[in-house]
Amino acid sequence: MDYILTAIAFIIIFSLLILIHELGHFVMAKRAGIKVEEFGFGLPPRIWGKKKGETIYSINWIPFGGFVRMLGEDATDPSMLKKKRSFISARMRDRGKVVVAGVVMNFFLAWILLTVGFTAGMEPLLGPDDVLPAVASGVIELEEGVKIKGIEEDSLAYEIGFQAEDLIYSVDEEELDLFALQSLAASPEGKYKVLRSGKIFTYEVVPEQVMDTEFADMGFEFYDFTAFPRVKIFDIETNSSMYSSGLRRGDTIISVNEHQIFSIEDYEKIVRGEETLEYIVYREGARYQVIVEVDQSRRVIIDRVLPDSPAEKIGLKSQDVVVSVNGNKIDDSLELIKFVEENATETLAYSIERQGRQDFFEIMPEDGKIGVLLSELIDEGVTTDITLYNSDQVSSAVKINKAKYPIHIAAYNAFGEGFRMAKMTGEMFISMVGSMISGGEISESVGGPVRIATYTHIFVHEGIIPLLRFVAVLSLSLAVINILPFPALDGGRLLFILIEFILGKRVNQKWESYIHAFGFALIILLMLVVTYADIARLFA
Repeated sequence: MDYILTAIAFIIIFSLLILIHELGHFVMAKRAGIKVEEFGFGLPPRIWGKKKGETIYSINWIPFGGFVRMLGEDATDPSMLKKKRSFISARMRDRGKVVVAGVVMNFFLAWILLTVGFTAGMEPLLGPDDVLPAVASGVIELEEGVKIKGIEEDSLAYEIGFQAEDLIYSVDEEELDLFALQSLAASPEGKYKVLRSGKIFTYEVVPEQVMDTEFADMGFEFYDFTAFPRVKIFDIETNSSMYSSGLRRGDTIISVNEHQIFSIEDYEKIVRGEETLEYIVYREGARYQVIVEVDQSRRVIIDRVLPDSPAEKIGLKSQDVVVSVNGNKIDDSLELIKFVEENATETLAYSIERQGRQDFFEIMPEDGKIGVLLSELIDEGVTTDITLYNSDQVSSAVKINKAKYPIHIAAYNAFGEGFRMAKMTGEMFISMVGSMISGGEISESVGGPVRIATYTHIFVHEGIIPLLRFVAVLSLSLAVINILPFPALDGGRLLFILIEFILGKRVNQKWESYIHAFGFALIILLMLVVTYADIARLFA
């Protein structure tokens, strides 16, 4: 019954996408005065048909999508050029509108579905480049380690004592990484450390249990997980304020002052100039909060001495460090400027550090200035007390927060999301074709009807909103791929119309038909290759 529901949903989705596409061609052809001979639901042979006006409306045996048959479409018969209501005899502008109308309808469908989704509350559409920003903004909530989403009853994991929501963070005292996880998939024996409700539990899987034919596999269902870029502490000064506050060698820095950290560059930007740093670090299965009062010193340095100024005349130089003025310690350039202005009529005694030696200079300001440009030296213990390195941390995406907006904002965001996803789809498709041509490889992210059917099964069970989002993505994908300038696709037909516009004459119809036929054959071949790859992955 479960698979019958999936099959029905798959047929409905597939048919909806193609029917909407063909409806666009149909409506625009009617508006352009082109004769539409048949508008069919499904693919021939025909079950039933009724002629209304000049068009036959039919239902066909193969329940996938539909089609529009226009007079003179793809015709090589020269006489069609003389038939006023044939597609081939229509004006270039009208033919162009008919060709792109299907793509426009698929974009429109995706926009409507996304607007409904964002109004009701929907997980945002995330591409590979969107993941880290989504983590940084809190859209994706992570937990370090591999978290168990569910466990099959009567499985090995169930018998041993694992529970749903357990967080596996090490095996055989080694922190998990993707290589270790691949090894465990092939041979799951070892000592597992898991975190459950703040407590650590240890479970052991021995070879005899793995070899037991009663258990086909461990029976885990995990949350989505992958290796996220993070920063780890390689070493730390034990006499530093950072160590005494609680930071330790081997800690993974998750965030500083509520900013997610994905690289050393991120870390350096966040800590610079801060006097208090609130760290969230990951250590042995748990997160810890560490607050560090930064031991930093600041000194005023002369960046440049202006010509013919009191400072130049008295002998001050670039890179001199101002220690004090009139016995007052100086560590802020603005304070020094203010002090000089307030004592503009007095001779000021400057204590200057130069190349490790301290000298004294007496300077009388002119117009409240001594003629130097100032800067500040900042020495931060936070950058000298610890040594960091970039590393990967296996983490589970335990929650993706839904985006929900008023309908007018939902409609606006749906348009932006649709455009962004369309752009990403086009780039992925072009990359896939390039990979196939150069190396004969098909990316794991690329799928055909079998993959679509698999995802349909998943999203049908997740609910109506995830299913709407899935259909929206499919509709966008269909639109983007169709508009690409490849023979037999709408974009290929539009390309020939543009060539006709540039040349000022029609392309030879026979040659155009041959090229579209060749393109169609390549598309069928590509579909077969992708479908084969999908099936191979199912049994891998």
